[in-house]
Amino acid sequence: MKVLLYDICSYTQKDLIFYLEQLGFHCQNILYRYNDLYDDEFFERKFTEQLNRDNYDFVMSTNFSPIVAKICFAQNKKYLSWVYDSPIDISQISYYQYPTSFIFLFDSIDAERVAQAGGVNIFHMPLAVNPSRLSKTQITIADQKKYSCDISFIGHFYTNSFSQIMSHQTDYEKGYINAILDAQIKIYGYNFVNEIISDELLERINAPLIHLGRKEKITKEQFVHTLNKQITCTERTALLSLLGNYHDVHYYSSEQPPLLSHLSYRGEAHYYSTMPKVFRLSKLNLNPTLKCIQSGIPLRALDILASGGTLFSNYQLELAEYFTDGEDVIMYESLEDAIQKADFYLKHDDIRNQITKNGFQKVSKYFSYPEKITAMLKIAGII
Repeated sequence: MKVLLYDICSYTQKDLIFYLEQLGFHCQNILYRYNDLYDDEFFERKFTEQLNRDNYDFVMSTNFSPIVAKICFAQNKKYLSWVYDSPIDISQISYYQYPTSFIFLFDSIDAERVAQAGGVNIFHMPLAVNPSRLSKTQITIADQKKYSCDISFIGHFYTNSFSQIMSHQTDYEKGYINAILDAQIKIYGYNFVNEIISDELLERINAPLIHLGRKEKITKEQFVHTLNKQITCTERTALLSLLGNYHDVHYYSSEQPPLLSHLSYRGEAHYYSTMPKVFRLSKLNLNPTLKCIQSGIPLRALDILASGGTLFSNYQLELAEYFTDGEDVIMYESLEDAIQKADFYLKHDDIRNQITKNGFQKVSKYFSYPEKITAMLKIAGII
């Protein structure tokens, strides 16, 4: 069978193609970036020509492309989309209603949201990882000197427009929003931000911005997304800062928060070459989940485990469904809990090393590409 793949420069594209070919599929990969998610005449024409030229059995992509969904519906081709971002934008829900599309979301709460909004063929499907590739990463003596540390963090701090928006608000609005952030940052496993932002509050937030010349109002979805990013930024900065007071902490990012000047900043980590080495040579790999992800297991958490690293994560609903705290992974439920657990596991190498081995075995068993791909193909009626 032939599959036409649309590539958004996804980290997972190479592994997806590798395992599709292992399963006997002939893959043609198209890499293209467009500025408008819904309208690109050049791409639509070229993609349609390619689709018809070789008579592909189906189309597949990581993350969802509205344009590809539209093309596949017009050509009566099945389109499988495996999404690793959350939440996905459903402002134009009609693109999620084509009967030829089969959309798989790694976050079960987000999948339910899209389905309730009118999405068709919406399914929950956890992400997958390639332990064979990651575990075979060669570690040199130079790597050991360069990357070894007590705790590492690889990721973004999600600098956003929160400060700019809040600078124009009244003291009351500032206090109210900051109270929401302070409360949410203390709660793991449940995100209430979307529920607490009312239309009335949003009008009050928008009023001074419109008065100052902003042309379009901030939507509820945009504001909730901004707040979740700010919470994530605050949590990650606070955690790293506190942990760095007691342990050797390295962080890899495109950003350098001023509050982390006492830590070892290592620049950005290349996904394929550097990241697996960092994961394996760090005693603990800190991975606070982006607050926009309500229940799902992020790709980075799986990458850590499959690289032979110890995952040190906040409590996350689906992570707790598949993995056991203290046996396969290490999960914390507050900043104080994170500090205490980091101190304990850094002092007990034998316990930590066993957790690492268990985590690798479990991620290899339950998050394999062949299993997930086969499940999606069966749901879509392709096999």
